[in-house]
Parts: sequence; C-alpha cells; structure tokens
Amino acid sequence: MYTKFAEIPVPTGAQFLAPEFNSIQLSFSVRDHERNVKKSLVKQIVLSNSGPATVLPAQEVNYVAARYSLSGRNRVVLREAKEGSGTKYFVELWRGDSLRFTLDVTEKHGAFYADEFIGSLSFSHDEMSMVYTAEARADKMDPYAKFRFKADLGEGLSGKRRPTAFIVHWDKDDVPSVSRIETPEQLYLGQYIFSRDPENRLFAAAYERQSDWRLLGVKGCFNRPRGIWQVDLAKEAAYPEVWKCTLTKLTDSHLSCRSPQIVDDKLVWLSEAAGGPHVSTSTVQSLSIGPETSSREATTLLDVVEHPREDGFPGLYAPANFPTYPTLCLDPRSSSPTHLAVHSTIGSRTGVVLVSLKGGYSVADMGDGYSWNVLATDGESRIVCSRSTPAIPYEIVVGEVANDTSITWTVVDRPTLSQDVAAALSSIKTQIIKVPDREPTETIVIQSSSNGEHPPTVLVPHGGPHGTTTTAFNAATTALVLEGFTLSHPNYTGSPGFGDAAIRGLVGQCGRRDVDDCIGSLDHIVKLGIAQDGPGKLFVMGGSHGGFLAAHLIGQFPDRFTAASMRNPVISGGDTSTTDIPDWYYSEFGLSYPVESSPKGTMLSSDGSHIQYSASSAAPTSSGPVLPPLMTSEHFKKLQLDSPISYVDHVKAPVLLLIGLDDRRVSPAQGIEYYHALKARASDKSSVDMLVFKGESHPLEGVEAARVCYEAARDWFKAKAQF
Repeated sequence: MYTKFAEIPVPTGAQFLAPEFNSIQLSFSVRDHERNVKKSLVKQIVLSNSGPATVLPAQEVNYVAARYSLSGRNRVVLREAKEGSGTKYFVELWRGDSLRFTLDVTEKHGAFYADEFIGSLSFSHDEMSMVYTAEARADKMDPYAKFRFKADLGEGLSGKRRPTAFIVHWDKDDVPSVSRIETPEQLYLGQYIFSRDPENRLFAAAYERQSDWRLLGVKGCFNRPRGIWQVDLAKEAAYPEVWKCTLTKLTDSHLSCRSPQIVDDKLVWLSEAAGGPHVSTSTVQSLSIGPETSSREATTLLDVVEHPREDGFPGLYAPANFPTYPTLCLDPRSSSPTHLAVHSTIGSRTGVVLVSLKGGYSVADMGDGYSWNVLATDGESRIVCSRSTPAIPYEIVVGEVANDTSITWTVVDRPTLSQDVAAALSSIKTQIIKVPDREPTETIVIQSSSNGEHPPTVLVPHGGPHGTTTTAFNAATTALVLEGFTLSHPNYTGSPGFGDAAIRGLVGQCGRRDVDDCIGSLDHIVKLGIAQDGPGKLFVMGGSHGGFLAAHLIGQFPDRFTAASMRNPVISGGDTSTTDIPDWYYSEFGLSYPVESSPKGTMLSSDGSHIQYSASSAAPTSSGPVLPPLMTSEHFKKLQLDSPISYVDHVKAPVLLLIGLDDRRVSPAQGIEYYHALKARASDKSSVDMLVFKGESHPLEGVEAARVCYEAARDWFKAKAQF
C-alpha cells in the first residue's frame, strides 16, 4: 500500500486567478516510483455559485517556478533547460495564452532560487516589473574561485552560492530589460517584494553571517539571525545593468523575522525569538510604510502565548511563510484588508487561524480530526485549503468567510483512489489521547479495525525536538498501520502547539524529559489496553531527534522494546564537527551559543560599508564581536552523557539504522559509529543492520530512499512481531 499512498498528489500551493474569473490554480507534488522522480502538477478548478466545481485534468509542468500577478492578467515563468553539459535559464512573461517575451538570463546568474527560505518571485504593483532571486555567478577575476570556500545555508541548500536579486522590467511594448541588485556580502537576502511607494524601494528578509563567517543552517530553523530590510535602489534615469542600493534594517536584533508582505499601507511579517530553540511561538508584526518607514515602530498584531488560553489557543506556530496571497476583506464598509489567513499547529493538529490587522485572532472550526493547510485567499472573502487525516488524503476545500469570521466549507476536489485503497483507508481510526501527569504530552494513536484485538504497537517520537506530529495524512504511517501495527505518535514537552512555556520546558532537559514523556505515553496506552507489553509487542522508530529518542529508549529501557529502527539519529551530542546547526547541540542541551544580528536601524551600502549604526550600537565595541563557543572537554562530557551513546552497553533490542551519506544536519558518522558499537556488543550479529544512501541528506526523502526506508523498517519489525 505504501507506493499507492505515496503516489497520491500532495497540494503545495494555490492561487485564485483573479476573483472575477472564479477559478483556482492548484499546484501539487507527486512521486513517480517507476521513474524514481518527483513531478510537479497543476490543476485548475472552476468554481460555480449554482452547482459543483468543475475540475480540469491535472497537467505536468517542468518549470522551476511560476506566478500570476494580482490582477491575473500577467504570469511570469522561470524555466531552465539542459543544453549539452550545461543549463540555460530563461524568464518568460505570459499574458493570457500569449507569450510576450522570453529573456535568456544564463549569462547573468546560475540556478533560480524558488525555495521557501531565499526564493523570490514577485510582481511590482503596476505589474510592469518583477523580482526574483538566483545563484550569484562566481567571480571571474578570482583564479581560485572554483576552490575558494564559501559558506552556504546548510542542509537542503548545500552548495548553493549566495543569492542575488534581479529585476526584470518591461515597457508598454513588452520590451524587457534585466538589472542585478548589488547587496553586501554579509547579507543573504531573499523573499523580495516591491513597495507601493516609492517605486524604487523593495523589502526583503536577510540571513546574516556570524563573526566566524558561518551561516547557520536555515531549513526548519526559525531562530536564525534574520531580519526584514528596506532596500532603496539608487535613483537612475533608466533601469541599469547593476543597481546600487542602500539597505536599512527594520527589525530588532533579538527577533528572527521572515515572510514580509505588503498589506495596504503596512508591511507585515512573521517573527520568532532569535537564538535558543529552533522553533518557538510566532508573532505577527506590522509596520506602517511610507517615506519614513525605517524610523517607525512596529506593532505586534499577535503576541507570544506562554500557556494555552481559555479558548485553547496556544499561540501561533506558523509555517515558514504566509501563503502567497494571505489577505481577507471582511468589513462590508471598506475595501481594505481586515485579516491574514495562515495555518498553525494547535495541539496535535494544524488549523486555520485568521489574524486581525487590528490585533487579535480567530480559529476556524477544525472539524472531525482534520489537519489543515492554508493555500491562498482571493483577497476578499474566500480561502482555499487542503485538509487530511490518516484515513482521508488531501481534500481541497474552499471556505466562504463571513463578517464574523465563521467559515462555510465546500469540498471541491478529492484525490482519485482505487477501490482497494479506499477500502483499506476506511478501516483507519485515529484518536488523540492526553497523557496524565505529563502535561502537555499527548499522543496520536492510529489503528485499523482489521488488525485484531492487540496488534503490536510502534512508538514513533517526532524529530526536532521542536516538531509536532499532526493528524495529517502520511503515506508511511497509514501503510504501516495496514501492515498490522498500531502506531503511537507522542507529542512530548517541547512540541510546538502547546504554548511557548512548553517549548522552553525541554531546553536543557533533552534525553530526560522528552524520554520520560515518551515512555509515560507508552505506559498510558498500555494501561488503556491499546498496547501490550511483552515479546513481539512493542517497537520504536524515529528520525533525527526522534532517532535520538529511540536510541535513548532502547538504552534506558532495554527490556521494553522488541526492535528499533532509526533514520539519521543523533547519537553523540558532542559530535558537532560537520553539522550545519552547531548551535542546536549547545542550546537544546542548556549551553550558551550566542548569535549575532545587526541592530534595528543599521544602514549599509551595496559594498557592505556602514552608512549609519543604530542608536543602540553607535559603533562596534572595543570588546570585538561575540565569539561562538568552542567544544571544551566539559561541554563534550555533558553532551555525551545526555546522549544515547552513553547507554549503548545496555541495548538489547535489534536495531536497524538508515543513514543518508550526504546528511549535513547530523553527521553520518554518528549512526555509523553507533552501528559498529552495537555490532561489537551484540552476541547475535544479525540483530544489527544498517542501510546507507548515497546522495541522500537528512530527511531521506528521495523517491527510492523513502520507499526503501519504509519497506526495510516494516520488514525488520514484521520479522519480530507477535500478531
């Protein structure tokens, strides 16, 4: 069943094609196991006021990125084409079904950046220009450029050079020109958007290099030294080939900020605390924009929530970005936006949150067990989302939002499922169970009615540790349940969605409180009769920090689990030599790892020289920059004692390790050394096995790798289970 489930298209984005067109374009990602590739699809849905929506056939697309303008009249496409041993890059502008121009930008830059961290693709408000980011070209004047070390943004972005922004402008005859924005080397800018006024101003989010010239890995890390910057282009008579600029930081240094959006006369963005836990409670900030934007103070529209409020709202735990078009206008007396729509983790689910631009929030009814993703709004009163459960894959729903923020939902699309898949899914049942005396811990238990009274149970702690398992559909989870297992996914202390105090409650307690929460959740479902102790009855699996917990559990409770499977686990906390996130190993275990970020008000020129220091830092201090810590013997000892390697002598359970050899987050050597340590101690050498995946990084998410990891863990458990 895994392959059939994994090939169900996953919604990745949407856009209303202008409200008057009454249609939505959806984008999907789908796995093709036959060709061992991931494909991108688009599908158009035409809405109707008097009947069901019309769903047009999905089409495969081969561009890097595409975006409709707000009016829906223009569409820009970023495309790459293999040519011989190289690649060529093109920018296309379409108006309706007419290709207005194709611009060859191969000599300007390398690969386009369309990721959620530094990618940009945005129209100006007059729809006569657009901005995108791409890989900077190597310095042709440097004879050693090919070999010179340049820091990159880590896991998932390995080897990518510094991002550079380009503006494509076209005149009334659609004759294009392209300009490169020259920005300081110490800033890695992305997420560019145009200001409404003045015309030569943009806003962007920028990561900052540290004093040791390290760029801390960004994927899954919302605590990075990152701010919102105002980018003022030098005034020119025409669009130059290279545009000089002045950059002004608009946000405070203690905040990590992302996803800037223009909403009427305001700039809004998401922020979290810089440093410390890699994920914490998001806040929504707003700043009035105009000629004196940089001197104004931001307003907090939605603040940190320490503990869930009386209505159950735990604070905002937003994705990496707002939807491309997040605004709603719910005031019948005005045409101005009133709310922003975004999804957020709420306990063990994700739900739709409407953030008022006057401050405050509204949480939509989440329905029976669903987890929701907000894809887009029409800028007025409609919102399109995907929703799913372990038994219901990815429905597309459109909501009509009333003035009081209540929402009426209509399902407009469902995946096409074969009869056997639909029948199998109908047996799946899910419940969220709170764990007594271990607040806020709760666990998602997924079962099949066809599995009998006491099937073997697999405990599956999530990674992060500041990640959350939700009730969203997951191909591997549902497939393993249908193989005869019950799955229990504990959301332990530190999981987002339970208040900021819960996240910070794990800091300095890794290997203790999270382990105790996981075993406490298992004890509870055993007490409830859902799981059963004994040979062949309890298993554990996890990846990254989930692998850390799995290794801890089989070491600290060696007689409890029949077998374990781990993907790229953290085994030795003292091994930080190759990781892109060395701060994680310090901060999560209660050690200091300071990060540096420019103060608000800092002004830089294109060449990186300071034009002005903020009032709070009139000039660099004589004490010099803040130095990242070195791994001392005391730190190493603490980190090793808090790690699973310190319990290796107690392990009895058979262990399967799944290791990505290109992992930038957790050194593959950690899992490999654990394999050798276990082999040396095992009386039955066949009880320890390891699969390694060349070319695969931390998530092991390649089409073939994900399938093999699932099948290997399934077979490892089934060979030892008592059904």
